[in-house]
This record gives sequence, C-alpha cells and structure tokens, in this order.
Amino acid sequence: MRRKEFEAADYEEIERFLAERHDGVLTFIGEDGWPKAVPLNFAYLDGKTYFHGSKQGEKMKGLAADPRAEFVVYEAHAFIPSYFSDPYLACPATVFFRSVRMRGRVEQVEDATEKAQALGALLRSMQPEGGHAPIDAGDPKYASSLRGVAVMRLDIEEIAGKFKFGQNLSEPRLNKVLQGLRDRDRPGDARTIEEIAAHHPSYRNP
Repeated sequence: MRRKEFEAADYEEIERFLAERHDGVLTFIGEDGWPKAVPLNFAYLDGKTYFHGSKQGEKMKGLAADPRAEFVVYEAHAFIPSYFSDPYLACPATVFFRSVRMRGRVEQVEDATEKAQALGALLRSMQPEGGHAPIDAGDPKYASSLRGVAVMRLDIEEIAGKFKFGQNLSEPRLNKVLQGLRDRDRPGDARTIEEIAAHHPSYRNP
C-alpha cells in the first residue's frame, strides 16, 4: 500500500528534483511482449521528458509498436540502519529517498528545432560548464548529427513523486535517526538532514 505521508503533493518540488537529475529507467513493452527496463539519460523541459539514442534497436521497435511507457527517476539519499532507532529489531532499517514516476506515451521527435532544444537541455544538465557551440538546428555543423540521432519525447499523462524522509516516525524516533546521521556524517548525510527538515512535520533543529 502506498504511504500517503510520503507523497510529494507540490508539483514545483517534483520539477526541482527532475531538474537536479539526468538519469532514470524507461519501462515499456518489448516486441516479444515482455516488459523492458532501459536506463537512460534524460532532460525535463517544458513539462515533457526527452531521451536520445540510436534510431535502430529494440527500444525503438518496442515503442513504435506500443508507445505507452513509464519513466522512473530515483535518488537514494541515505541508508538508515535499524540501530539508529531500535537496538534490537532489524525492522526499522530503511532508505530515505526521492523518486518520481511519469507515465505517458513516447513519440519520436522529427522537428530539428525541437531536437536541438532537447539535446541542448540534456547537455546543460550533464555538462553545465559549457565548452561547446550551442546546439542549433540552423548550424550546418550540427545538421548531420541532428538527422542521425533519435530524440524521443514522453508526453506525460500521469506524474507522481514519493519523497521518504521519516515522515512516519514519531518525534523521539526521528531525533534518534537525526543523531545517528550527525554522528555518522557520511557523504549525503548532511543533505538527508536538510530533506528531513523540509519534509517532517515535527522537525526541530536542536
């Protein structure tokens, strides 16, 4: 059963998360009728999700036959050991994370301008320092590359976010988890504490 306390109701928060990430997993039905899951880089632009790749292959054939797909973006922030809050039971062990699921239909983009915009957004997310000429459909040096690459667009029909940061924990248990994160101080733990502060209704900064 989906825990409602973990649901991300703020669409702007979902969009901020998608702007931070550039990889996820696309699922669709393959030619053989079995579900397929393919890891992909992506760009989220103007409420749509874009991918790129070869014009040939199983992914393109499967989506051409049935364009329905779901794309999942996930970030694990911190593993929370059971002993942070319970010295005996293993049950409290969990992972604090953010995830977004998008469902819709995938279309191949044919317009060169839209292709260039999508690829430009993808490269900005992965290479923000620049170091290249802008991807422009009017630039003859990019013309052959734009013709040769496949750009796919997921037109989103449903989107849902799940951000789990201990919202279900009582204040005493939450404080034990927070202390455990501060004492452990691994990479990502400080960011996890920030996310707990943003999402837990009874968070108090000691």
